[in-house]
Amino acid sequence: MRSSQLSRHLKFLSALVAVALSLAVGDVLAESVYVQAKTAQLRAGKTSLDKITANLRYGDAMEVLRRDGTWIEVKTGTGDRGWIFANKVSSTKPSRDDSDLASLGKSFRRKEASDVTASAGSRGLDKVSEGYAKQAGITKEVQDSVDRMTAYRITDQEVEEFLRKGRLGEYAQ
Repeated sequence: MRSSQLSRHLKFLSALVAVALSLAVGDVLAESVYVQAKTAQLRAGKTSLDKITANLRYGDAMEVLRRDGTWIEVKTGTGDRGWIFANKVSSTKPSRDDSDLASLGKSFRRKEASDVTASAGSRGLDKVSEGYAKQAGITKEVQDSVDRMTAYRITDQEVEEFLRKGRLGEYAQ
């Protein structure tokens, strides 16, 4: 091989290595975000009126492609690309070990929530709470009202409709 051919081959090989390294570094430096809402939609554009391209679930990981105001363009693990409202994601991966209610209980009390206390809201007042209510002079009528409120369930569709009609969250203009 002549030196000019060797030089061309070395330049080509160097360029190839540089491209491979830049791709590898790009993957390492890619920012990941995780869905923090129970459900979220990936959209074709940066408004809540754009077509939904994918439905996402709590904890789904996505790679950030770019940011624009309150919207983030992402790519999912399945290869779907689109825009998501920034308030629906976090850079912290959520724990799948905790139920939503147990997590909420932990954040309020700053200690471990037991299965009994974490699910008490869905069953009404537990015996300890009933004892406190009696000691504090809270009437049975008020206790029953609290039980009715905690038993009331709102579907994801109802929340989405409320946000859309009220132009709140990702539907704000």
